[in-house]
Amino acid sequence: MEGITKTIDNPNPDIEQGPKIAMFDEWEESPIIAHQYALSNKEGLRLVPTNYKMEVGDDVTPEQTMYLVTNYTTNITYTCQSDIRFGNKAEGGWNVCMDVGITPGACIVYSIGIGNDWSFDQDMAKYGCNVYSFDPTIGLDDHKHANRIWFYNIGLYGENVEQLSVSGKQWKVRTLSYIRKMLHHENNTIDVLKFDIECGEHQVFHQLIRSGILWDIKIVAFELHLGTILRDKESHLNLYRALHMAFEENGFKLWRWHEDEELAMRNPNIRLGWIEVYWVNMKFINQNN
Repeated sequence: MEGITKTIDNPNPDIEQGPKIAMFDEWEESPIIAHQYALSNKEGLRLVPTNYKMEVGDDVTPEQTMYLVTNYTTNITYTCQSDIRFGNKAEGGWNVCMDVGITPGACIVYSIGIGNDWSFDQDMAKYGCNVYSFDPTIGLDDHKHANRIWFYNIGLYGENVEQLSVSGKQWKVRTLSYIRKMLHHENNTIDVLKFDIECGEHQVFHQLIRSGILWDIKIVAFELHLGTILRDKESHLNLYRALHMAFEENGFKLWRWHEDEELAMRNPNIRLGWIEVYWVNMKFINQNN
């Protein structure tokens, strides 16, 4: 885009194999914090590493930077050969690209953000995956919800907090790397990571990037809430940087996107304000061929 240039600053150019985020050798798991107020979307996106440099001209408008993000998140770069819907046909269901090799009996699914719609989790369990479901907002304690489905009263966040204050409510939240260790999955590949956490994705990108955990995940699908940062150039550019570093730099390609039709109808003047994006880790496509 005219007025915007991009470069990658890799402090360890000798790294050619393995997770690209190995450049962040200083990363350590967040300690458990007793209480914290949730970051705003802008604050969360400011924590994204700056290795991917972007120079922006003074005359670049919020409309142009927003276009940069929406164009990136709607530009399909991989055609999935076996695209299967799990869960409801409409709201609550999610698609999985089976090209990566999802093996019944051995597959692992993390489903974060339930909202009392278990259809995706139930279908993945019926397929034969072990499903780990998370949501601190629906008033349920940890329990085994059904055959192959385990529920945890935990939310996803960029730090580990016992009581995270969000809109006057207190929620227990953990990083994805903490959750993986908690479930003793450090040596397991995660087949599907799905999260719909109501703008919370802006606060977790930095941790997903620095921890390197995405390298071991086959499919990542989540709802991206762009409607909350409409005219914020800084947040647009930080989000673009986050998506590039989290996915493109770790070998993912975008294979599907879908606008949230219900929210689009409620907000007809906001184009692509709420979209589901689906990323596939090409390493596992190659291994499965």
